[in-house]
Amino acid sequence: MVLASLLASEELAPLIMPAEVWAGVFALGFVLLAVAALANRDVAKRNARRESAGADHH
Repeated sequence: MVLASLLASEELAPLIMPAEVWAGVFALGFVLLAVAALANRDVAKRNARRESAGADHH
């Protein structure tokens, strides 16, 4: 009974943006991170140290 009255009287904190906008911002951020990772995939494959790492043992 006490918990129900506390929950009913609880004041919600206002958000800077609506929840849907927050979701869109984070989704856009993940998309940008994925694009950056995919754009640099070919660069990692062309790395000279990567190809010689298996053949050259020190």
